[in-house]
Amino acid sequence: MPVDRLPLANADRESLVARVAERLRAGALVALPTETVYGLTVLPSHAAAVERARSAKGRGEAHAFTAHVHSAGDLQRLAAAVPKAITRLCDRYWPGPLTVVVPARGGSTIGVRLPAHPFTREVIAACGEPLWMTSINRTGEAPLCEPAAIAAAFGDVLELLIDDGPSPLGSASTVVRKVGADLEVLREGILSAAEVLRTAADLVLFVCTGNTCRSPLAEALARQGTAAALGVTPAQVLARGFDFMSAGTSTLDDLPASDGSLAAGAEAGLDLGGHRSRAVDRRLLLRADRIYCLGKGHRQALLAEAPEVADKVQLLRPDGLDIADPYGGELGAYRRVLREIRAAVAARRQDWLGTG
Repeated sequence: MPVDRLPLANADRESLVARVAERLRAGALVALPTETVYGLTVLPSHAAAVERARSAKGRGEAHAFTAHVHSAGDLQRLAAAVPKAITRLCDRYWPGPLTVVVPARGGSTIGVRLPAHPFTREVIAACGEPLWMTSINRTGEAPLCEPAAIAAAFGDVLELLIDDGPSPLGSASTVVRKVGADLEVLREGILSAAEVLRTAADLVLFVCTGNTCRSPLAEALARQGTAAALGVTPAQVLARGFDFMSAGTSTLDDLPASDGSLAAGAEAGLDLGGHRSRAVDRRLLLRADRIYCLGKGHRQALLAEAPEVADKVQLLRPDGLDIADPYGGELGAYRRVLREIRAAVAARRQDWLGTG
């Protein structure tokens, strides 16, 4: 019997939602649209339907389906714990193309997504429980995004196909797991690994004037010292939830680090060759979790720009003294400044490690 293909456009949505929910509760396999790809959908409490879905996909029991929820609050009911990094990601990207894998209640793990497609969320709400959804394809093949292709390939196992045209994004969701210490990107979708990791991390920002001498050194020293404290490489610090950046109150974008900072940094095992300056702006200030200024004038400039960030802006030196600008000085001046910044960063490190 061919699948019943129902166009969503111009449909009586309320009655269609009720019909889909009724068929899912009866054990039907349904194709539902999302913003990423179409989902092969079953009610997880209907064991026979779940087995038919596994057979259709060619997927064993070890490979779990993703729970699709109606609201972000449902994550708290499914997860044993929701780490801060996951909360930050959900706040930024849900509803949307992000699946989070977290510890589940009762052990093991669970993948959860809040889709952006309104009709599918309405169906989930009508069913009264999260729905298990997976891309419509045989395991190992590309997901199907066109209703006609879905009907041709899976029409013998689907009962209903809600046709909302081609999938807007056409690629599966980005999948992120936070079970141990690291945040892992298991699969990249439209959201890149770098974007996800930076969004999830605590941002520690260092600010000087030109963002070519002092603050790049502070950024690199903070990353280096944090890596040593965590027992990881500097490249792994971001996955542990810490992002370090620097900016200037009076600079042009895209300037390299000064020669003196490059040389002094290299002596300390820091590679500033890829650094490019950026001007501090209001958006960056609001995004940062902690902001350290190299001098009092920088703090005054930031508070004039965004007075509401006052509670997270401090001088880098705990004693409240400025760290002098070595710009234009001899290499010895840069070495002295680097030592001063290293000591200040070490004194401040527990500020962010203590929040991890």
